[in-house]
Amino acid sequence: MVFNTSQIIEQQLTLSQRSQSHAANTVFAWDSFFSLKQQIVMVWNTPPLAGEIFAVDWQWNTLVPFQLDMNWLVPEAPCQQAISNWIVPELQQTMLEMQWSQAAAKSQQITVKLHIGEQLATEIALSYTDIQSQGDNKVVAWAPHAARWVCSSKYVPPVGKVTLRFSEPWINSTSPTQLRFTASPNVCYWDDGGGLIDANPPLPTIDFKIPIEPQIRRSYLMQPQISCVRVSDGVAVVLKSVSISQSRSQWASSGSLAFSSRIDAERAANELLKISINGYDFYLLCESPSESKAFGKTSYSATGRGRLATLASPNRKAINYVNVVARSFIGLMADIVANTGWTVASQITDYPVPANAFSYAAKTPAEAINMMANSIGAMLDVNDETQTITVIPQWPVVPWNTASAIPDVILHDGVILEFNERIDIRPDANAVFVRGEQQGVAAKVKRFGTAGDNFAADIVDKLITDNQAARMRATAELANAGNKVQNSIRAKVMADLPPMRPGMLIGVRKGAEVFKSVCESFSISGSVNESTGMVTVNQTVTLLRNEVAV
Repeated sequence: MVFNTSQIIEQQLTLSQRSQSHAANTVFAWDSFFSLKQQIVMVWNTPPLAGEIFAVDWQWNTLVPFQLDMNWLVPEAPCQQAISNWIVPELQQTMLEMQWSQAAAKSQQITVKLHIGEQLATEIALSYTDIQSQGDNKVVAWAPHAARWVCSSKYVPPVGKVTLRFSEPWINSTSPTQLRFTASPNVCYWDDGGGLIDANPPLPTIDFKIPIEPQIRRSYLMQPQISCVRVSDGVAVVLKSVSISQSRSQWASSGSLAFSSRIDAERAANELLKISINGYDFYLLCESPSESKAFGKTSYSATGRGRLATLASPNRKAINYVNVVARSFIGLMADIVANTGWTVASQITDYPVPANAFSYAAKTPAEAINMMANSIGAMLDVNDETQTITVIPQWPVVPWNTASAIPDVILHDGVILEFNERIDIRPDANAVFVRGEQQGVAAKVKRFGTAGDNFAADIVDKLITDNQAARMRATAELANAGNKVQNSIRAKVMADLPPMRPGMLIGVRKGAEVFKSVCESFSISGSVNESTGMVTVNQTVTLLRNEVAV
């Protein structure tokens, strides 16, 4: 019998039957499953059978059983051979040959059940038990090995260099010095199973980062789009131009809008607007509308702030606050914005603040949390869509560690429209004293690997109540010290070049080298030409990095 499941969809088995009065030929057909490639060739060669009788129970209409002789005539051969080919993922082809003799089979059974009348069911059952070759038995384990602990007591050399110390001076001896190593205790490691291809591959860490880098193309097809709707009811507002900017020192973005008509200006007044620029969403609370008239021309515009302005004046009253119970730093922020619809997240090290250690007077919630972030050298990264305030360091990557850091975005000259550079002169420092007020700590913090002899101005703040707070504030002060190289870069906004945000680490390809800088501020602008209707969108970022000493 030959089975080739990749080509044959229907297989037939013909059984020749002989009886006293007539001969019947019955064909059994079945469908095989489709396989990419699977071939099994089985050849049985046995001595000529003068006659082998198999008892087949047959039910005719009269229900009279009788016996039917079936003879198979095959060429004469002393053995039987089966060849099986498997296509497996690890190997292109694996061939297994197993030879066995029919004499060693303990049991063979062939059952044929037929219902001649309508042939409602056809069943062929072949069962072989304990088929062995004479003196040869092959076992194939077809599965990846299970995961397990592997332990050994063999000597495991220590990591690094081995230092030998002798307590007594060496004296001339007839025999050489001998070193004896005792067996180490059991050292175990976890084998997660699998074969040549790991069945349980280790998952990558979740903190790995791949920088965003636009593809280098010969040309870039731009299709800029600007749209604006009111968040309250989704009514469209037509804009002539829009500009949105933010820096690390701001707690919310600021923007300016120019409307196409008086009706659009009235729709947007004192409303929260959702502005989509090339598919990226920004939120502005439209404030301070204005109207300008000239001969034959009237223009309508307004200024606005980010969505966090809902927690600032005039939308919120300024209040006084004192923490009457001990809270953590992030817990204090959460208390300030409680029941406002905003939530606080953290990317800094949280620390405890004792009771009555922190207070402020005449501040709105937005001003209070921004003051708290600045106290420890952090800033606010606001997600206007989800209304989430994330506290992040002002320098997520300090200037002296940018060489080994992975940037968030990499720019090349194919997407840079304008590049400016200037030197920002600042006093240098490698150490600073930081301390709290009534309930705080005092610490001298210096840059690692420096003498710590050039001090910056002392820092005193009521929220320096823990060594972690002192370390974060001092890190920001030392990162701000020293001469900086300030770059201003104008680029486009594309699908593979999103708007950059303050605090991002930006890499810039300048010739063969890539320098990395922290984003100090960004602005994005879009305008619609009144005569042609052409839309133009640009983004500009300001980058800071340490000046390299020559």
